[in-house]
Amino acid sequence: MTSTNNSISLTSDISEENAAELSLSDYFHTLWLRRKLFFSTVIFILLISVLTVFQLVPRYTATTQLLVGINAAKVVDIEQVLSGSMTGDSAVIGEIEVIKSRDLARKVIQSLALDQYPEFNSSLKPPGFLSTLKPKNWLPEGILEALALKEVNTGDEDAIKEAKETQLINVFLAKLTVTQVKRSQVINISFESEDPKLAAKIANTIADKYIIGQLQAKFDATKKATDWLNDQLDELKDKVKTSEHAVQEFRRQHNLTELSKETSLSQQQLSEINSQLFIARAQRAEAEAKYQQVEAITRSGKDVDSVSEVLNSALITTLRGQESEVQRKYSEMLVEFGPRHPKMVQMHAELEDIKAKVLGEVKKISAGLRNSMEVARVREGSLQSSLKQLEIKNSGNNQDEVQLRALEREATANRTLFETFLGRFKETTSTQGIEQADARVISVSEVPLIPSYPKKNMMFAVCLFAAIFFAFFLVFVLEQMNPGVRSPEQVQDLFNVTTLGIIPKTFDTQNLPIFDYLLKKPQSALSEAINTLRISLTLLNPDSDVKSILITSSVPSEGKSTLATLLARHTAQSGQKVVLIEADVRKPAIAVNFGANKETLGLTDLLSHHDLSIDDVLMDDPATGLKILARGKIGYVNPIDLFASKRMKAIVDDLRARFDLVIIDSAPVMAVPDARILQSLVDKTIFVLNWDNTPKKVVKNALHLLTKDGNSNVAGIVIQKVDFKQYGRYGYGDSGYYYHYGRYNHYYTS
Repeated sequence: MTSTNNSISLTSDISEENAAELSLSDYFHTLWLRRKLFFSTVIFILLISVLTVFQLVPRYTATTQLLVGINAAKVVDIEQVLSGSMTGDSAVIGEIEVIKSRDLARKVIQSLALDQYPEFNSSLKPPGFLSTLKPKNWLPEGILEALALKEVNTGDEDAIKEAKETQLINVFLAKLTVTQVKRSQVINISFESEDPKLAAKIANTIADKYIIGQLQAKFDATKKATDWLNDQLDELKDKVKTSEHAVQEFRRQHNLTELSKETSLSQQQLSEINSQLFIARAQRAEAEAKYQQVEAITRSGKDVDSVSEVLNSALITTLRGQESEVQRKYSEMLVEFGPRHPKMVQMHAELEDIKAKVLGEVKKISAGLRNSMEVARVREGSLQSSLKQLEIKNSGNNQDEVQLRALEREATANRTLFETFLGRFKETTSTQGIEQADARVISVSEVPLIPSYPKKNMMFAVCLFAAIFFAFFLVFVLEQMNPGVRSPEQVQDLFNVTTLGIIPKTFDTQNLPIFDYLLKKPQSALSEAINTLRISLTLLNPDSDVKSILITSSVPSEGKSTLATLLARHTAQSGQKVVLIEADVRKPAIAVNFGANKETLGLTDLLSHHDLSIDDVLMDDPATGLKILARGKIGYVNPIDLFASKRMKAIVDDLRARFDLVIIDSAPVMAVPDARILQSLVDKTIFVLNWDNTPKKVVKNALHLLTKDGNSNVAGIVIQKVDFKQYGRYGYGDSGYYYHYGRYNHYYTS
């Protein structure tokens, strides 16, 4: 029994792991259980989808192709007037927006009178069947206007007309699709309509209106440019005439015609002197810079050899050579004779003489630079004086000439502008009437033969996928919502407990109590199930017989008392001595079926009064010889104290000695702790759960309460109230329990 206790104590942990690790077969098994729901859902959704798809109005799409940015023949260079390029993605995208513009849509709608088609004008559509189901159609107009569900008629016909036109354009644009073909200059104009002929007609009309719009825009631009140029020419013509007359009048008044050559000579002299003055200033600045450089080096005592004039002097170069030679000899003889030797003194005097000559030559160069500087200054002053005299001499003529040149420039500018505008005017007027569009139709839309919507095959495939997905979802949601246990496999996987038996739910007992039905129908499914349970109990302990059994459940109304009674009567009918103890003192339900009442002595009386013996309180079942120990008439008792007493243990031991089987019907585990106390008095405990009803978590918690003390003797679980037909349809074939109930139910006599 220790090994059993240990295995059951791990029930909750193992069941949680099993519940978390669902295999692929579990999913298929769940689908198989609810296969009717699955296929019914799929078929229902497919039927609705088929009906919906066939009710959809087919729509056709027609496409016209345009090529934009074509090269037109150039008669004149009109691009100078109408600038703009139609090449490049940005230009193509811009033209796409023009085609999708509301103005072009308005022109097409007016041209084809699309407001007379119900497809575009919803007010012309007859009300459909579903319109009667809309709550909006049930409410009065006043309420709809108050709730802003209907537009209030203000009487402004223009506003109403504009609103209808806006709605019409919106519907039109919703059916229009304009796209660029793979970064080319080809544009696809696609239009969708319920009428294939109308779709092709609208697509072609859009292309025509677009091209006409281009031509009209160019014509308007050319006309506008021509009108503007014409106005400008009139003004320029007057300006040219006025400016040329002013030049002639000024020449006549100032007698500038004969003085033109003299004036030119004076200007030439003035220009030459001005140029010479600039050169003289530059030469004077250069002489000053050289002189100042030599003076600065001389005063500072630095070497003047870096000055260009010194470097260019042949005498200084010769003296520097002599100085270098004497210096070399002086250095060589200094070691031999010493600095005080007469020869060394003579050579030193020779060096000083050479340096004096170099310094004297530098002073001469400095004086020469100074003279050059003075000459440059004098020349600059002379040129500046001459320039002033010429400026004074020609000052009067210059003023008249300047004014004359200004008048001539103005006349020339006006004449040039007039000629330019005149040439542009002639080019522009010559292009009127020969404008060419920058786009042309390369593929006219044909009447489509196959609808673009709905794509039935694709819709059916999507609907089939959606139906299967929804059916999967529904099946597994319902499976998750189902809290109960359906099979011995689930019992084993969830709770790690063996299933001892499956008790069927009897629907037709032929107006007999179920206890009598068991006896009247010994070959019924109920009888066979109880017999199977009895065999399972005999195999629980191979070393010794199981003589005492406790039957309990997790919550009330799971059929534990009924199972205890059926098992007791069936065992007693087989010839064994059996006693059934009604230990559910709070809610007794057994002894009353055998004629007991509130005054009938029973278990509580036997536990409370030691002068009573077991024989004094036992009841008889005449049909089977079963002995029944009823609840008793004492009402105010504490079951926990009574069941934990030595008296209770002595009573159970005495009954085990006198009877072949002692069956105790206990209260539910989750309600009160009675079962946890009574299980220590018996050999085995049977746990009952209601098929497909008792929540798994409740069963798990109840088993945990029975096993947490470490002395559990739970033999297994009995699944009660099983609907065999539904159980067989669920297809729990792994266990073999009534899987093919419909095939072998003739073995039972009900």
